[in-house]
Amino acid sequence: MVVPELRPIWTPAGILQRSRRLLRQPGDIVFTLRIGLFVWRLPRLLQSQPLPDLLDDLRNASRPAARDIDTGLERIIRLRKPWLRKRRLGSHNTCYVRALSLYRFLDAGDHDFRIYFVAEPARTPGERLRGHAWVTVDNRILEEPERLRDEGLTHEVYSHPAPASDPDRDIQTTTATGAKTNAGIRTR
Repeated sequence: MVVPELRPIWTPAGILQRSRRLLRQPGDIVFTLRIGLFVWRLPRLLQSQPLPDLLDDLRNASRPAARDIDTGLERIIRLRKPWLRKRRLGSHNTCYVRALSLYRFLDAGDHDFRIYFVAEPARTPGERLRGHAWVTVDNRILEEPERLRDEGLTHEVYSHPAPASDPDRDIQTTTATGAKTNAGIRTR
């Protein structure tokens, strides 16, 4: 298969060529704008309400129907990618934003659909805490390496919705000194 060479980005031919690769369905223009607005507003959304309430709102929001999970996943990633490449939104290209945007827009139907937030233990004393987030559908991790979980590099801090076996658990966090404290987050 011969792949045509990309034209310069700001020429009419370049814009048309890239638009064809990005926008494949009639609803893609509106959907990519909705994703961009979500990515731009996400920091304010996180500051304006407790995390469990925000996740409930995201989970209950309307989302475009997808033929299947893989099709919906590919579409969201394709339409979100240009926004995460923008210089002003470049700092938003984190696993948290990617996971929250999937949690907001992916149509998982009746499948078990969860978002996880985990902490990676420090490798050396005093090292900055590293966190990760991803979405699972029927325990299949989407868009995040399974290496983190499989190698035991993380421990779960929070998942939404809470597992049915422990619906009223308090979320515990560990401070830099190792003392456990209640994060003030209760799952429902």
